Parts: sequence; structure tokens; C-alpha cells
Amino acid sequence: MTNCKIVVEENGRFQFDFSALDYVWQFHDSVVKTMLSDVDFITETAQEVVFIEYKNANIKNAVNPDAMLQKIKHETFYSKIARKFYDSLLLFWACKGNEKELPITFVLIIEHPILDKKLRRQLKLKIEKQLPLQLNVPMIARQMISSFEVLSLDEWQERFPQIVVREVIPIDETPTQF
Repeated sequence: MTNCKIVVEENGRFQFDFSALDYVWQFHDSVVKTMLSDVDFITETAQEVVFIEYKNANIKNAVNPDAMLQKIKHETFYSKIARKFYDSLLLFWACKGNEKELPITFVLIIEHPILDKKLRRQLKLKIEKQLPLQLNVPMIARQMISSFEVLSLDEWQERFPQIVVREVIPIDETPTQF
């Protein structure tokens, strides 16, 4: 868990402001030398715990913006995203996260100039097949995941207005807020 509630995503291009919420967890530094994968952030709203994975190929001066399109054409992309959820859930529960047993929502924020709502819906359908959304066994005492969403930054800001995303830019420029 980080004490700072304004965190920059791993590529250093966008900051997420969780100041309106109780916490934000990042496991990246803890798992970097292990075989575990992790989502970028975990936080909690009044209604749910939110696992957040952020992918953005729609940035100025992107080195290879079409790499994202190539990745989403392969099944490995979907399994890697799902694995991030599973490994992060294991870590989160191992750290006694979600003691209130709130529903857990997993959100993939993905930006690319041609990834429209229809393509994001297709991504959602392919990835959610690998998540335990339909797992309903009497012996399971705690729901692992309640929903999965694939959102653009604009859709994210509509759905989670309490978590502000801003572009990290040089001091002499005006920031973009989503």
C-alpha cells in the first residue's frame, strides 16, 4: 500500500489522483522480482473495491502506437490481463484487503485512436471468459469478482469521477484532465 494518493502509472505519462478515497494499493515493486503479475492500482469506493489495469497507446510521441493493436490480436494478451487480476487478488487477500467484503470490480482502461466502443466490447467479452464471473459454488464463501469493464479514459471519468486522471506534462504546458 502506498501512502501517497496521487500516483503516476508505470510509463510516467498519466497520474491518478485517489485523494478522495481511503487508499490506493500498488504491488508492482513487491512483485517485480517474482513470477506474479499485478494490476496497476487497487482502491476502494463506498460501493466496491476496484482493480485497475491501464493501457494507453493514444499519447503524444508514442514510440509504437500500433503495438497495442498487434497485442489485442493474440490470445496471450487476454490471458495476461486475466492473470493480472488473479495474481493481484491473491496478493490483496494475503494483505487482508477487502475485509468489508465489498464487490470487486476489475477495470481495464484502454486507449488507442481506433479502439472504439465496439472494439472495447469485444475485448471485454474475450477477457471476461477467463475471469471467474460465473463461478457460483456453494463452498465458496467470498465472491472473487463481481464485474469486469473495459473503458476509455472518458468512460472511466464518467464511471469513477472521484478518481481523476491527468496527463503528466512539463511545467510550461497546461495539463489535460479526463
